[in-house]
Amino acid sequence: MKSLPTVAAPGVAERAEALAEAACELHDAASTPASWSAAAVEDAVESMETTALALAAAHPDAAAAMLAIGQQLAQLRERLDLPPGEHAAAGPDDDEHQEQPVEPPTPIRRPRRRGLGPGYQGLRIPSGRTATGR
Repeated sequence: MKSLPTVAAPGVAERAEALAEAACELHDAASTPASWSAAAVEDAVESMETTALALAAAHPDAAAAMLAIGQQLAQLRERLDLPPGEHAAAGPDDDEHQEQPVEPPTPIRRPRRRGLGPGYQGLRIPSGRTATGR
């Protein structure tokens, strides 16, 4: 069996940790059915669907498990009369159960910062000291 890597891609471990903390906070806040609204349930289901898609790329065994979870979430949407999700799960009638390749999400590209920025005013060296610190 293929094991998981010990080091995650940049930002993955931090985002997974933040997701786990947010899930715990949601669990604490939503202690009763009266705590929820239709919009809140839809947002929570959508986040679970998106997380399942991301986790499916972690390992072939995870992909199979996440497909089942995605199908269960689609059924939950139907039972709760929520609109279909953006990431509809494959059902039993879908193209003879063909596996679809999982494509990694497109990274967000931010422009590289060059120079010291518009507010740079130089280094401040206290009087009596030299630039070498002696």
